[in-house]
Amino acid sequence: MPWALVAQAGEIDVEERARLAALVEEVAAFHRWWVVLSTCHRIELYGFGPWPDRPEMRFLEGEAAVRHLFRVAAGLESAVPGESEVLGQVRRAASDGRAKGVDERLARLFEAAVATGRAARAQGLRPQASLAHRAIGWLGNQTDRTARKGRHLLVVGTGVIGSALAAAAAASGCRVTVAGRRRGRAALDLAEAAALAPEVDGIAVGLRGEWEDLATLEDPRRLPPIADLSAPSAIPRPVREALGGNFLGIDQLWELAARGDAADPTLAAWIAAAEAAVEEGVREYLGWLRGRRSVDMLVALKTRGEERRRNRVERLFRRLPNLGERERELVEVMTRQLVTDLLHEPMCALRSDPDGSQREAARRLFGL
Repeated sequence: MPWALVAQAGEIDVEERARLAALVEEVAAFHRWWVVLSTCHRIELYGFGPWPDRPEMRFLEGEAAVRHLFRVAAGLESAVPGESEVLGQVRRAASDGRAKGVDERLARLFEAAVATGRAARAQGLRPQASLAHRAIGWLGNQTDRTARKGRHLLVVGTGVIGSALAAAAAASGCRVTVAGRRRGRAALDLAEAAALAPEVDGIAVGLRGEWEDLATLEDPRRLPPIADLSAPSAIPRPVREALGGNFLGIDQLWELAARGDAADPTLAAWIAAAEAAVEEGVREYLGWLRGRRSVDMLVALKTRGEERRRNRVERLFRRLPNLGERERELVEVMTRQLVTDLLHEPMCALRSDPDGSQREAARRLFGL
């Protein structure tokens, strides 16, 4: 049965998850039968057989591991229920697993998770505010100066997260200045952005690596509120500590989003439908997995049928030595099709054998 090692926001902080991600990805690179799923809020490892000793990660096995992955793919374990980015990350993990030749059971697990995620999102999902929109909304609620119209927000980062933050800020009516590591993709570089930071009304960050220039400011307490969606945080620790409640990190955003969604009754219908899709996906995958236990019996049954067919055909050809080549080919084709037709129903029963009873019946019936 499959297993999973899980570390997610609310259980392990973002810095520890980053450390675990580096370790897990390094170890998994040498094990073709393991697949890593890494997002801003989680690091997870899936596999069959022996698992690495990582006591700081939650261990799930069998049906629990399958259900957890399917819930992640469906968006039921996300800060924003049903968000689409996590499904893309599960899809990439499935593709990476196939590329490195993982066990068919594990490849099928991730492909089934993707299918379940699609099915969950087909259940009339209403539009949800993204993490970027929630971060910008939080900035708008922090102080009087960020609440006024036409506020000036500094967005630091030009990747996927930074672009989402810039779009959310512009949609909220803010004046947006974008900074990045290179001036070619942004109006400011990081040093220029650090110099401007105390003068803007709020800062939204989505960077890989630390924004070191911010640590050179004489008094970080002069900074406006900062929402940082980087994982791990791009804001130096002394600056985060100086800001106190005016800093929102990726883990705090997870908690904030969870509290908001828990109070939203309009999500109930979608969550119920998505959970039903997850349970259906779990049943189908576990049924397929149980059916694989009968692979040896399927092979034996097919081999037995082919041996009997070949023996009978050879006897027939010895008794009819004058048969032409065309007639012999027709006999071969007809007898192969006859064996296939006769074994069709037993083979189907073995492929969907939920408890092993069909396998045992086939063993006794055919003397295998």
